[in-house]
Amino acid sequence: MARRDTRELILTTSLELFNEYGEPNVTTNQIADEADISPGNLYYHFRSKDDIVLELFKRFLVRFQPLIEVSGESLLQAEDLWFQLHLSFELKGQFRFLYRNLMDLTARIPNLDHAMRGLLQRERKSALNSLAGLEQAGVAVFDDWQRELLADSILLSLTYWIPFVELFEPDGAEDGSAQTRAIARVLLIVTPHFREPERSQFTTLARRYLTEVE
Repeated sequence: MARRDTRELILTTSLELFNEYGEPNVTTNQIADEADISPGNLYYHFRSKDDIVLELFKRFLVRFQPLIEVSGESLLQAEDLWFQLHLSFELKGQFRFLYRNLMDLTARIPNLDHAMRGLLQRERKSALNSLAGLEQAGVAVFDDWQRELLADSILLSLTYWIPFVELFEPDGAEDGSAQTRAIARVLLIVTPHFREPERSQFTTLARRYLTEVE
């Protein structure tokens, strides 16, 4: 097997195991065994499990950054916010191990702690810009203090919905129902600030999301 293929196999296997069992419960020997390679071969590519975590975070970041590149001058429609939320929750679900054990991982891996704090700041700025874009387009109305708190609420939902799922909907992460409910919760947070007809449209959309998982 080529060096590149082995590295990809390790990362793919690690992501699957981390998501299924939780990163703290997976050892490098288990990864090697599942990937059908020797532990020495794994250590040739990654010196430690922390290095695997960091590489997976980098890959997550490459895919996630375009979703939060929202300028302060953007004019957004309600559908734009829904699409942005949908893609964001979907991607975080694919890398859910990062957020399931976020505090443990950042406490253990300084580079990840620094990178995650920077990402959260960019996400908050993106949320603020998205809300401002809705207002500039005439779709919604916010007071300054409401915009700030709504951005925090959106960020809170995006960051901690997976630990919530682990406690209350343990099967939801696998079948997608938890992701659906998470999106609906954010929609209902923002919807009261929309003008008509977007308010009614988004209320209907949130209800449809919830109906799909009942």
